[in-house]
Amino acid sequence: MDFATILVHLDGSRHLHQRVHLSAQLALANGARLVGLFATARPDPNDIRGLMDGNRYLASFNTWREQACRAARTAFEGATSGVGIRTEWRESEWGSQSGVLVASRLADLIVLGQTDATDRMASGDHQAVDEIILRCGRPVLVVPHTGSFPTIGQRVVVAWNGGGEAARAIRDALPILARATSVKIVQCVAPDRWDDPWCSPGQYAVAWLHDHGIHATLSETMLDNDTEAGELLLSRLADSDADLLVMGAYGHARMREVVLGGVTRTLLRAMTAPVLLSH
Repeated sequence: MDFATILVHLDGSRHLHQRVHLSAQLALANGARLVGLFATARPDPNDIRGLMDGNRYLASFNTWREQACRAARTAFEGATSGVGIRTEWRESEWGSQSGVLVASRLADLIVLGQTDATDRMASGDHQAVDEIILRCGRPVLVVPHTGSFPTIGQRVVVAWNGGGEAARAIRDALPILARATSVKIVQCVAPDRWDDPWCSPGQYAVAWLHDHGIHATLSETMLDNDTEAGELLLSRLADSDADLLVMGAYGHARMREVVLGGVTRTLLRAMTAPVLLSH
């Protein structure tokens, strides 16, 4: 089953064009409706007005937001007009995290940009990506802020550790995997998990994909820790010239604290290709 609706988050970031480009590719391949959502962190007017020059700051912010919104919409419409993609434009009055989470319930895939602490024009909420991955209940495609990615989903690496998150991720990525020219399963399991009765071997992932008409190859690696797993996956991405990594997102969200597993943190910090994560 293809993705029916894809949601791409847009803000004032200088990197948004890559996000829109890849989202448009996926929408076209799946015959999906592409929703462009402009959402950025916003100051609380009640707090700002109590500060010296608060009203002037708020007016300046609102002017910037309007300009950023127009620029994002221009980029969105420029990438999607005349190519047969059904589109919808939305603007959230809430912050980037809340806006995307609410809208995510209507989408099959969420597209976000990797956090770039040096990009002052981005959403401003540097924990938003982590929060959305763990709370949205949908697969999330994160696009790196560095590099150029003309294609997506042609050469795919799938991270497999036999757990439920990995199984969920491979299922969520099925519309992409079905069109890939190369799918490589990389089994990354620490020694203390080899005998875990809940840990399914990588051959199961290969067999499951075969039942869906997808040929995949398998490589198995013994690891000592999460850091090694993250570095291994980055290495395999480079060796395979992969344009997508599929993996489960490990962690939990508790109250206002977000905790991601070591492998997930490593990939989100040092990613060299788009990563599709499921939690």
